[in-house]
Amino acid sequence: MKEKKLTIGLIGLGTVGYSVFDLLEERKNELKKQHGLNFYLKRIAEKDPKKKKNLKSFRGILCKNVEEILGDSEIDTVIELIGGIDPAHKIIREALKRKKNVVTGNKHLLGLHGKSLFREANKNNRYLGFRAAMTGCHQVLNHLEYGGTIKSILGVFNGTTNYILSQMEENDMSFSDALKQAQKLGYAERDPSLDIDGLDSAYKLILIVRLAFVYNLKPDSFYIEGIRNIEIQDVQFAKELGYAIKLLGIVKRENNALEVRVHPCLVPKNKSLALLKGVENGIEIIDEARGNGGLIAEGAGGNPAASAVLADLIDIANDSGIYLPEPIEKLSIKKMPLIKCKYYIRFNAINKPGVLAKIASVLAKYNINIRKVIQKGEEIGAVMPIIIITDEAVEREAQKAVKIIDKLPIVKSKTKLIRIEEKVF
Repeated sequence: MKEKKLTIGLIGLGTVGYSVFDLLEERKNELKKQHGLNFYLKRIAEKDPKKKKNLKSFRGILCKNVEEILGDSEIDTVIELIGGIDPAHKIIREALKRKKNVVTGNKHLLGLHGKSLFREANKNNRYLGFRAAMTGCHQVLNHLEYGGTIKSILGVFNGTTNYILSQMEENDMSFSDALKQAQKLGYAERDPSLDIDGLDSAYKLILIVRLAFVYNLKPDSFYIEGIRNIEIQDVQFAKELGYAIKLLGIVKRENNALEVRVHPCLVPKNKSLALLKGVENGIEIIDEARGNGGLIAEGAGGNPAASAVLADLIDIANDSGIYLPEPIEKLSIKKMPLIKCKYYIRFNAINKPGVLAKIASVLAKYNINIRKVIQKGEEIGAVMPIIIITDEAVEREAQKAVKIIDKLPIVKSKTKLIRIEEKVF
């Protein structure tokens, strides 16, 4: 067996960086003996001296200056794990220009600047690996490649939000308490905005669309809503109605139009995506030619990301990486107001005769049919929740109806609207 060698420079020794280091050390002999792969970690760049103390026995490979990696002609592959936009953007671009392969887990950067970075990789005939940016779902990336017959992709792409929603459902925790627990366990950052506001899922969806439909999606071109405003009562009502609330990333193709969105959804509780617990991720793909497929895997933590980095390194060594060609087919993005959904709508209204009739009349005016109604509380004159499940309706009409209903004197707080996604495995 002919040996295939990569000489690697690792930039960043955070949680994922340490896990990558440990995984390379742990599997070094196995990769070499069984697969003929020699992954030689030559240098590690880390500025934080506290992190470096834990690697005293490897003093010879530590360095402060990233240029020691970029300027080393023997290093052919750079692993970037510092995150953020700057200086990661400059580092990756410079590494590619210097004819080095790059592996990164930086979905934020790729979501914003992936178009130019993938172009730079192609220009220099180098590989830009991004499996770690997809973490739990990276094993299906090869299925998505050249996905011209894919009709839809749905998934839970963020382990942090899934953990929070799972805790709310299983342990009746408030959103804030579940978030604090996620932070305590290391599943959520001190500033969790990217996760709970849906941006992390959105950046991953951008990569999925780029891969499956060869389309450069911009973050401001599709609807993004996080879970920050999900309340425990809505989780409980959804459960009572036979649903679980999940933050979904959704892509659907119809002819030359793509429907792309990220937002919380009610999912039937007997479906695979509804059954995801803790930090699990899941993806479902409907493909007319290759059949339907899916995957469930852990989506947060150092070890899953490190495994994705290793998978990229193996692809590079075997010259079998995922190639992202330049877009040639013109696609359009369907505007959010035009999509059709079923809806969970919660009104907080005064309990008195005629209230439901007034709400129903407004919904009917906007062609929204009521499938199911639950009224909570019996005290006349008290404010009580009214939960309505609708049939499929146009988003624009649903939003208009809710806006008008919220102005009625009988409604005492802002109405909660959550979309329902039932067409899942």
